[in-house]
Amino acid sequence: MSPYTWIVTRDRFVGDSSDAVGKIGPPGAKDRAPFDTVIVHGEKFRLLNHHGESEFNGYIYGTYAGREPLDEYGREFGCVEIEYERNGVWVGLDGSTHASR
Repeated sequence: MSPYTWIVTRDRFVGDSSDAVGKIGPPGAKDRAPFDTVIVHGEKFRLLNHHGESEFNGYIYGTYAGREPLDEYGREFGCVEIEYERNGVWVGLDGSTHASR
């Protein structure tokens, strides 16, 4: 089984059709964690563009370093940063924080 699984659950095009919602990684992995396990037990992340705006939100579950959704998916769409929601606060990999919106 893959050591981690991430799923995009929302993108900035709320209300519009998008191929991003439901995107699963890591790319090419054959055995990923089930969707419901990732949503229920995973950690919420968001991928930000160079203006600090959220482009994609999702969940990641398993053993991971933190950059996987950004490196494996978000950079292709102009994302430059990933943050994780912890106790109602968005926390960057560098430790910077932002209130949840």
